[in-house]
Amino acid sequence: MADTHDHLSDHEYDGIREYDNPTPAWWHVIFLGSVLFAAVYFLYFGFNRTAPTIWSQLAAQQTAENKRIFGALGNLNPDEPTMRMLMGDPKFMNVGRSQFQATCAQCHAKDGGGLNGVNLTDDHYKNVATMPDLFKVISEGAGSGAMPAWKNYLSTNERVLLAAYVASLRGTTPAGGKPPEGNPIPPW
Repeated sequence: MADTHDHLSDHEYDGIREYDNPTPAWWHVIFLGSVLFAAVYFLYFGFNRTAPTIWSQLAAQQTAENKRIFGALGNLNPDEPTMRMLMGDPKFMNVGRSQFQATCAQCHAKDGGGLNGVNLTDDHYKNVATMPDLFKVISEGAGSGAMPAWKNYLSTNERVLLAAYVASLRGTTPAGGKPPEGNPIPPW
């Protein structure tokens, strides 16, 4: 039988003595490797602005997808016939819905019923009289900054598609819509 008395530590607590078992060497190697990896990772991704990140990869994929979707259409005009054409295509409305969820839903709710933004599903609008006015409000903003201008963040085609999707929300029934705000306007 091995002598375990030599491995006991001098520490005693309530009559209990502990064995002095050092951490295995492989554990130290893994720990030091992790610290070294973290330092290199921090320096590379923290200070290298050209390093590929998940956000830059996502932006590249979104750009490629937009080119694929809008490639056949070319540059869209923010006029009523173009918006009506987009409203009639479910593929484009799905793209518009995802754009709306990403940029507008935090103020106008997912279904367009309005949270702190106006209700987009009724016949009352504050800054809109015709369908192309939706593009203008999306591009330039409204309400002295309450509605942000998206012209610096979204391409013209994305804004036209978003305006067409917002126009398609009119006449739908939201889950908990805000009361009407603004002036009633004629149907599209």
